[in-house]
Parts: sequence; C-alpha cells; structure tokens
Amino acid sequence: MVKKEKVKKTNDERILDQHHIEFESYSFDFLGGRQMDSSKEAKELGTDERSILKTIVLQGSNGDRDYVVVCLPITFEIDLKLVARELNEKQLHLADNKNLINITGYVHGANTPIGINIRKGFPIYFDERIQEFDKIWVSAGKVGRSVGVKREELVALVKGHYINIEK
Repeated sequence: MVKKEKVKKTNDERILDQHHIEFESYSFDFLGGRQMDSSKEAKELGTDERSILKTIVLQGSNGDRDYVVVCLPITFEIDLKLVARELNEKQLHLADNKNLINITGYVHGANTPIGINIRKGFPIYFDERIQEFDKIWVSAGKVGRSVGVKREELVALVKGHYINIEK
C-alpha cells in the first residue's frame, strides 16, 4: 500500500480558507532540473498562460514605506512609466530584490497579492486584461507553489483594482 504524502498548506492557503475562498493548489519542482516555463505550466493546468500571474513589488518616490504591488500575466512585461501615470505617481521603480523578504515577507518568486495585502496592507493592482478569465493563478507564498482562485474573489479579498499595466 502506498502512503499518500500530505502536503502542508502555505500561510496564504490558510488565509484563503479563513475567508472561505475555494482554491486549487499546484506545485512544481523548481529545483529538480525541470525548467518550468509559462506554456508548460499552462498546459499542465489546462489554462491560458495569460491567467497565470506574476506579482511585482514597486517602490514609489515617497520613501521607504511607499510600495505598491502589481499582478500581471507572466508573459507580459510591465511598463513602469504607464503604471506610474495610471497611479498618479511621479515615478515608480522595482523594489530591491535583495530586500524583498524585509519588504513583503516573501522571497523573490514567492511574492503573492494575498499575503502582501493581508499582512502589509500594500495596495494591489491587477492588469485589466485578466478580467476575461474567471479563474486566475498566483503564487501561494512559496516558490514552486501556486493557487488557482476565482478572479473576482481574489480581487475582492485584497481590495484590488484594475489598471493598464502594459502597452
């Protein structure tokens, strides 16, 4: 008899449970020599790769506590000038990768709108084009782990807003 290994939930999955938000977990081996790219991941999930989001932390020009978080499809590139205009910011730049753990509580590759908003209160913005998807995928707060949730439930949970992020 094969014993099924129980997977420990991440803190972000627990947050979703606490808010009674249904989700689907997905893990991939990021260290086992298997390179995961967006098209492979989308194929395994049976979804459009534009529904798989990356979470980027940006810093404004108003000091150390001026952070915003943007979520956009992993296949898209962020236009910092456009996002700054959309948010009426003078300037935005990527937060320091070396300091992400201190800024968000997550390492690079594990940042997620769920925990960042709940724990840090940073404003969350989603690329407006994801509105065509009922379900989206974001990091579960651990590198190699994602959660699929209903888009509107996630946006409501993190008090997110839709903006134009890429030209």
